[in-house]
Amino acid sequence: MGEKAEQGIFQVEYIVLGLVVLAIISIGVEPTGNETENLEVTHISGTISLSTQSSLEAFGLGEFDPYADAEVELDSSGVISDGCVTCVTPPVGIHINGTVNISNLTGGGPGLGYVEGTLDLVYLREFVSDGFIGREWLTVDWGAGDQSRHWQIFMLHSPPRWSPDNRDLAAFVPVDGGKESRTGPWLFVDVMIDQALNVQGCLPDSSRCVGSPSSDIKLEATRNIASPLKSIQHPPEWVQIEVISTNNNSPTIMSDIRGLMELGEQVNSSPWCHEANQEIVAFQSWNVSANNGIVISPMSTWLDALTLPSTSFTLAGGTWSEVDTVNNLGCAALLNDDGILRLGVSFQT
Repeated sequence: MGEKAEQGIFQVEYIVLGLVVLAIISIGVEPTGNETENLEVTHISGTISLSTQSSLEAFGLGEFDPYADAEVELDSSGVISDGCVTCVTPPVGIHINGTVNISNLTGGGPGLGYVEGTLDLVYLREFVSDGFIGREWLTVDWGAGDQSRHWQIFMLHSPPRWSPDNRDLAAFVPVDGGKESRTGPWLFVDVMIDQALNVQGCLPDSSRCVGSPSSDIKLEATRNIASPLKSIQHPPEWVQIEVISTNNNSPTIMSDIRGLMELGEQVNSSPWCHEANQEIVAFQSWNVSANNGIVISPMSTWLDALTLPSTSFTLAGGTWSEVDTVNNLGCAALLNDDGILRLGVSFQT
């Protein structure tokens, strides 16, 4: 795989850095011993060492040196979405929001050594049958002034993706005082006396983090009796945009993800986006080879090991389209050979 593709993979992974920050939510709803009561993570606090360039870029801080510190204070709740007219069942998932304050920023020039940010994340899954996911949605808002970022991701699985409840059993091995990840980035979880969770771990592309006491991530999760799911508005639907302009400019906003594709010749195909009424400044579409499909599994070791909703997607053949708008919104979409939207990714600064 080329250097450009590998850079693109890390960009895709860190689109969901917020999920890794909150990986301990994946312990999810856990029995307390009383059959009528379940525990869920409701608050997370702790620190993350942004030890890699990719982790800094996820927060719009790529010009700074690694090893800045992020202090997190985040609330979590289970949600069910309202307003999806095409869904077989109402999508369910998690809503995470709170503050992420980044300090010890060096190497980026004078005047900025500290950033106060807010993180708002919604992740939804549509179950089409028991244990099988048909579609997924992820929305991430990172608010920090000039470093603010907004991502939206949509995935259609055909056939539906299997997501067993006990997938963490194969990923963890019991050790003294807790459990540890078998493969991938190191992760250790132990349960404290008050049922809170203590989690230590490494970012996926960290070269120096090999385990305690050198872990990148040190978090503590408060757990309480599970509450009923909160209703939220469903994310906007992705739609095909009818392009009238004769603009031949090449889009640039989604070029990192484009690097994952094995693109062929340019084709005449309208782009897709969740915002249809924006002024277009550039658009283009390409054939995508079905050979050597790359599987994107953002943070899969962290998320699967902890049973946090995680996902994977194989970049198969079809048509890849991109569009840039005047409001710094970039949308990219992968259609299969039947013209059905399989993957949609947007990014806006």
